[in-house]
Amino acid sequence: MKLGTKIQLYTTVMTLIVVIIINLFVYYSYKQFSLNAEMGQLENRGFNIMQEIQNANDNDINAEAVLQAHLLSDGYMTVINSENNPVVRIATEAEYANISMPYSTSQYAEAMNHEAHHFVMVSLPIIWENGEVYDLQIYENVQFLHETFEILRWILLLSTAIIFIVIFLLNRIITNFITRPINKLVDRMNRTETTSKYSMLEVDQKDTKELQELSAAFNNMMEELKIHDENQQAFIMNASHELKTPITVISSYSEMLKRFGKTREDVLDESIHAISDEARRMKYLTEQLLSFAKVNTGREEIARQPTRIVKLIRDIAARLETVYQREIDVRTDNESVLAHVDVNTFDQLVKIFMDNAYKYSSDAIAVEVQDHGQSVEVTIKDRGIGIPEEDIDHIFTRFYRVDKARARKTGGSGLGLSIARELAKLNGIDISVDSQVDVGTTFRLTMESGGNDEEEN
Repeated sequence: MKLGTKIQLYTTVMTLIVVIIINLFVYYSYKQFSLNAEMGQLENRGFNIMQEIQNANDNDINAEAVLQAHLLSDGYMTVINSENNPVVRIATEAEYANISMPYSTSQYAEAMNHEAHHFVMVSLPIIWENGEVYDLQIYENVQFLHETFEILRWILLLSTAIIFIVIFLLNRIITNFITRPINKLVDRMNRTETTSKYSMLEVDQKDTKELQELSAAFNNMMEELKIHDENQQAFIMNASHELKTPITVISSYSEMLKRFGKTREDVLDESIHAISDEARRMKYLTEQLLSFAKVNTGREEIARQPTRIVKLIRDIAARLETVYQREIDVRTDNESVLAHVDVNTFDQLVKIFMDNAYKYSSDAIAVEVQDHGQSVEVTIKDRGIGIPEEDIDHIFTRFYRVDKARARKTGGSGLGLSIARELAKLNGIDISVDSQVDVGTTFRLTMESGGNDEEEN
């Protein structure tokens, strides 16, 4: 169902319900007020009759004559004794004489029906000629009121129908007025899709605030899609380029093996070593690509908890010292300091920085852990080739390498630091870099403290 149809339907139905409720209230309020007014007038008449009957008793005048004088134009009066027997009955119509209510010494008034006629009646206790308390009942035919009620009911029904039609038409006009800018915006979006893949919408200042915000949000989405698509294309091109070189080398040496492998031992040894090196480089690059994809698609499971950070780093350093055949010096001012990190991703993060320090330096790698109370700082420092100042802002970009020739010799893929940045985000870690060419590079990782309680990992 269209938005405009929903608005029109809901507003029409809700307005109609409100009108019906108001009309019902008006009808029944008017009906009750009119009947109460008639019963009030009838009570006043009854009080006058009681007073005149009292005067008639004092002056020896027939009380029935008093009742006859006060007979209504369309009604019935009767006096009932304590045994429910009528003493006097005076009616304008013979059929009214059958109306009766039980004897009562209490005063009351009510509306009633009798043989398709509508009456209001009052019951009043009076002292009759013989000195006994009788019940005076006065009935008035109010058929004229019910005819008025019927007319009012038809008027209200007709007015409800007219209001429904008017509201329906007004809602259609208002709905079209409200949805017209939305439809125009949708048309502009559709034209954008057919004309240019990432064209932006022109924000119309005449539109409502909500439509302007919607246009701006659409433009932001298109901009993000454009950036994402450009990054994706760059990623594919870079990955293809990185894989192209080892594939070319393997293909070339394979051809050399076909031609000279059986006759020249030097070519055989060179080809085997070259193919092995390039295969190892391809494997490393593939693993980096998979790690990068895993981190960027959010499939990395994160469970941050207070972790004994020094113990974890010392374990990593011990494993890598055996692989690198190089000293990794871990220093700290607090062996039991806790950091709020995920063990697995933090392990991978530290390995990336240590691997970079190993590849681009030949001296010992220094790692320092400092407890700052609310935060913990891990510093990884090498005395290697360093990074030029103009390149520092780009080192976390995918496939970016300061020296492509030197990076190929060290086996770098240009993805390690990009992966490290994503892993740091997952752990809430800030990374800062200080570097000087031919002096060395220092990476500082600042993370949330894990408190004071130790936790084994």
